[in-house]
Amino acid sequence: QEELNEIIVQTINSGNLPKLNYIYKEFTPTDNDLIISLNDVHFGIEIDNNWNKYNSDICRDMFEEYIDRILEIKKTHNSQNCYVCANGDFISGNIHRSLTLENKENVVEQIMGVSELIANFLFELSQHFDTVTFSSVAGNHSRIGENKDVLKDERLDNLIEWYVKARIQSVKNIIINEKKIDNTMYLVNIRGKNYLGVHGSYDDSNYKIQSVANMAGKDVYCVMLGHLHHNKTDYVQGIKTMMAGSFVGTDNFTIEKRIIGQPQQLVCVATSDGVLCQYDVNFKK
Repeated sequence: QEELNEIIVQTINSGNLPKLNYIYKEFTPTDNDLIISLNDVHFGIEIDNNWNKYNSDICRDMFEEYIDRILEIKKTHNSQNCYVCANGDFISGNIHRSLTLENKENVVEQIMGVSELIANFLFELSQHFDTVTFSSVAGNHSRIGENKDVLKDERLDNLIEWYVKARIQSVKNIIINEKKIDNTMYLVNIRGKNYLGVHGSYDDSNYKIQSVANMAGKDVYCVMLGHLHHNKTDYVQGIKTMMAGSFVGTDNFTIEKRIIGQPQQLVCVATSDGVLCQYDVNFKK
């Protein structure tokens, strides 16, 4: 991790990255904000099969398409702030031998590439919202080695938040949410209600959803998660759950499981009463 930190710092200090030019604009207060998922990007993998094509260039195009859709929703509801909830698996990683063969970039290139995309994504949103709050948690694809051989906190996704924070530190209306209970869950308060963010690899049953909400130590209105690569909303023992999809769509793993995945994310409109409505953002690619 120290070596990766040095590589990233050297890249930023080299001056080769595009500069972020920011001018703050005043926004009129409204009664709602947007919750924007940013789950399971799996940057670095290259897929070309009968159902899907995905690579780093397509991923960049999807970020741009996503911004367009977000701004359409903002215009419809006149939303004031936005909360980008990034619930893990930003990189493809090297957790399986078969996955290593599918990756186009090595892990360092994956980290730097997706970090730059996320930083620019947040910067663009900051020009259209009063405040942009970024919350993130690590996913299972960024672990270093086999699951049985690594600690739960050894996740390369954590470097991405560190990079993004350094990259956009001069943009005053972007807030990095550091209210983490631990590296597997965070809390964000939106219009008076607590939303709990997790990746989902540890939370694969209704019992665990209820347990993780209790572990937060606060009254949780909603649990947000990813991991299973499709949009879904539900209630578990009175707790709202919102699961967002993935950027990657159908890969070799889903083909073997006979599952067709639609690349999609989830955007929700939140008021002081909770989630007013939600939008499936299905990418055209």
